Amino acid sequence: MSITIIKGKAMKQNRRDFMQNTAKGTALTSFAVSVGPISILGANERIRMGGIGAGDRGTDRLRAAQRLGAEIVALCDVNQLMLDHAREVLGGAADRYEVHQDLLERDDIDALVIAPPDHWHHDIFIDAMQAGKDVYQEKPLSHTIEAGARMVEAAEKANRVVQIGNHRRSGKHWHDAYQAIKEGKIGEIKWIRTYDCRDWSKGDPYQARGRNKNLYDPNKINWKRFLGPAPSRPYSSDRASAWRWYWDYAGGLLTDIGAHNIDVAMWMTDCEAPRSVTANGGTYLLDFWETPDVVHTTMDCGTFSIDFSVVFTNGHDGYGHVIYGTKGTIVQENSSVKIFAADNREKPTVEWPMNDEGTAHMQNFLDCVKSRKPTNSPIATAHKVITACHLSNIAFRKETKIKWDAQRQAFI
Repeated sequence: MSITIIKGKAMKQNRRDFMQNTAKGTALTSFAVSVGPISILGANERIRMGGIGAGDRGTDRLRAAQRLGAEIVALCDVNQLMLDHAREVLGGAADRYEVHQDLLERDDIDALVIAPPDHWHHDIFIDAMQAGKDVYQEKPLSHTIEAGARMVEAAEKANRVVQIGNHRRSGKHWHDAYQAIKEGKIGEIKWIRTYDCRDWSKGDPYQARGRNKNLYDPNKINWKRFLGPAPSRPYSSDRASAWRWYWDYAGGLLTDIGAHNIDVAMWMTDCEAPRSVTANGGTYLLDFWETPDVVHTTMDCGTFSIDFSVVFTNGHDGYGHVIYGTKGTIVQENSSVKIFAADNREKPTVEWPMNDEGTAHMQNFLDCVKSRKPTNSPIATAHKVITACHLSNIAFRKETKIKWDAQRQAFI
């Protein structure tokens, strides 16, 4: 059965105002960390949500919100087939839109998940702020440093609840690790090594997805609108589906994965910004990528350094962080976080299992929509993190060391 894409219309009941009114008097200065048991929203408290960007990640985030009690009432995407697929996955009840401004006209939507390609993040986010919506903005925050700064300004002006999808911030294990660091358990941190290694030697799944005509039919995609602010180019299934690896639309692995790994490194050290950044690597296997499939960046942060490696040609090392202090080491490898004393590398002194960060992150957002408290991953913090990632890409592309003045937000 075909479904007509409709224009957004204002609804009689303004639920967003109701949610705000019930939250009046709530203090906004405390930092809420929803990392405990998952609480399902009551039927009379349901948050009505829309999604802009109906790809795999956007649908996953909306599905998480739905499992936690939110009602998904509207979806928007330029790809009609992906829109149909997302609508079906989410229960088949959401209205469909091709133009995000039409969805934003509705005043019965309390909150949004924004998850289009990165080059659209800025414009859609700004429009959402102007429309008075609360937003779960998928990472990476921005396509450029300048765009991120404008997004922060818009969020501060709108005074909306904003959660950036750097979901490590909702990992209870990372809050425990941060507390251990503050208590001096590993001494002074001098080096952080973080990595994400995946085996895509048999091919890029996004490229394969783009060749599936049941999901990517050029006759069912508004290609001009997909390009949006990006340069005009003819339709390409690789660009439509594997957009993460093209500079026009994204920053490749350093921003897509770095938004998580660099976030943890900067959080654990209270780092505002690196002083200088270098990067090297290349496209060694996935030859249709413009961005590197193996890349390493080193950040000098004044009293310590961060080394981040992301490799999509071999998955042997998996995913992890190692935080080296003068008295001990924190090691996260795949499913646990451990502390080792400097004189005993065999047996950890403390070990924490890792919770479901993604679900906890969405729970925190939904909680904050109702309480109006700050989220675990506020936009100003996420901007600092993604700025470091953008600096790494600039260093890689210019093949030089980049020096950064965080106070002036300017290159040296």
